[in-house]
Amino acid sequence: MSDTATPISGPNDPSPRPWNRHWPWVALCALAALAMWFGCVGFAKYLASRGESWSFLGLIYRALQLFVLQSGAVPEPVPWELEVARFLAPVVPAWAAVQALAAVFRDQLGELQLRRIKGHAIVCGLSERGMQLARDFRRSGAEVVAIESNEANGHISTCRELGCIVLLGDATDSAMLLRAGVPRARHLIAVTDDDGTNVEIAVEAHQVLARKRWASSALKCFVHIVDTRLCDLLRQHRMFDDRADPFEVRVFNVYQTSARQLLEDHPLETGLSSPGDFLPVHLVVLGFGQMGESVVLQAAKTGHYANGKRLRVTVVDRLGEQKRRGFLGRYPQFNLICDAAFLEADADGREFLDRLPDIVGGNDDLTTVVACFGGDSHSLACALSLLTPLSGRKVRILVRMSRETGLAALLRARDVTGRAADVHAFGVLDRSCTRSLLLDEELDRLAKAIHEGYVAERAKGGARPEADPALAPWELLDSAYKDSNRQQADHIAVKLRAVDCRSAPVAAEESAVEQFAADEVELLARMEHARYNAERFLAGWRWGAERDLQKRTSPYLVGWDELAEQIREYDREAVRKIPALLARIGQKILRGSDGRSEESPPCNQEA
Repeated sequence: MSDTATPISGPNDPSPRPWNRHWPWVALCALAALAMWFGCVGFAKYLASRGESWSFLGLIYRALQLFVLQSGAVPEPVPWELEVARFLAPVVPAWAAVQALAAVFRDQLGELQLRRIKGHAIVCGLSERGMQLARDFRRSGAEVVAIESNEANGHISTCRELGCIVLLGDATDSAMLLRAGVPRARHLIAVTDDDGTNVEIAVEAHQVLARKRWASSALKCFVHIVDTRLCDLLRQHRMFDDRADPFEVRVFNVYQTSARQLLEDHPLETGLSSPGDFLPVHLVVLGFGQMGESVVLQAAKTGHYANGKRLRVTVVDRLGEQKRRGFLGRYPQFNLICDAAFLEADADGREFLDRLPDIVGGNDDLTTVVACFGGDSHSLACALSLLTPLSGRKVRILVRMSRETGLAALLRARDVTGRAADVHAFGVLDRSCTRSLLLDEELDRLAKAIHEGYVAERAKGGARPEADPALAPWELLDSAYKDSNRQQADHIAVKLRAVDCRSAPVAAEESAVEQFAADEVELLARMEHARYNAERFLAGWRWGAERDLQKRTSPYLVGWDELAEQIREYDREAVRKIPALLARIGQKILRGSDGRSEESPPCNQEA
């Protein structure tokens, strides 16, 4: 079950179009045809006025000579059609010559442009991800240089049409990086299809800057890593974690980002009516590649609800047992957080579909099925095949598509499926591989606010950033601390839904909730402690009699009832600060749901 997304053409599909690539030549042909028509009509009128006979082929021959500035010298009066043709026809060869010269000297012009630009973005690898980022950076007004090793890559022409400079060659070569202007660039994005190549690009760029002392500005390097294990290891590497080095390296993963957005848009607890609602939440993941694993991990981080029931996770994969051993080997304490089961089955096979009703059960829990296959057509076929066995059950189906257009549109058309199922597509590239997310401008606003609030609070007690790396500015903050802030931020929406609240812009007319009631604070503090335990367990921490950063042990990794009152108060204080945290990003808390947590998913039934 591959995680490689298959591009599917749709209304807004960015893949190259013949019209986009060839419109200058199409326009040139249209201009030539127009000149021929005016020339033939003009010559016919001219010869008729002089009483001379003419043939159709003779008119064409005379009109053709206008393109090379011949046959245009005729005595007055000249018909206006011929006058137009005499001036229009020479434009055609002139335009063709300009286009040809531009094609011949394109690389030379690009080299001249490369020598003058600075503060640009360099995109290494014109995959779907690279193309998406190149487009986003161009939309923001930035100059973009793309490096692509495959001359047959269809995105090259599209990239040039966007105004990008495209260099053909190996991005791991220091000479190529120098040619692309790495010492003058602001951003370097390594998004080839190979993790090792992306890391090698970052290492080579670091060495180039170390040799070139005249670099005009600090370079931010973004390295895309698909393997989540390698991703975590690299984030701890000295080169990727050296805050004093002006060469800043960030590791990112579109699967992790997509999983965060998926559960933000489609909360798993949708349907819980109150803290006293003890319906368990059940997540069924079909296909346990990189996307499936990222969804499960994000659900484990945020799936801590008011009723205190543990999240139930069922993973279905044809290599289920092998995937279970590998996953629990990396996260050995996962079963302390969720009730997990791994089934070895072909997720879209007939045998599994017959068993699916028993796996999902009745309507005695809140079930969400997430299909995490790589190809769009495969995902769509799987989603449609789930409708019949899930008929009559309150189950939401989320289907991974490479984009939210194209085949994904079929999932929104009930008349196509013939059923009123709660089926939604979630896109990987359209929303999770953008410039704003890459630069931490969108999804991390609340996480930044949490960190800034923490730094301000510690500063009141005299703490200084140079003595504690956790107090560093967000841009220089260790990735582990950033991720901790992100996890706390992602859970705030879960907490608000638990007490029938939501966040909204400050400009909203409803009156804001300035503080929570005492019983709400207690409930949310319990949820926060459960979230904190999950964060620590996934990071490899264990219970220990003493807190030890090196051994990753803590006496606080226990249930709420076993927690010392002083530590409980820390969780309560974190909850009390939520209104102020939201205010820092221009949000306020409103009483009353936005509708997502009030309604259960509709039954999958015949329309």
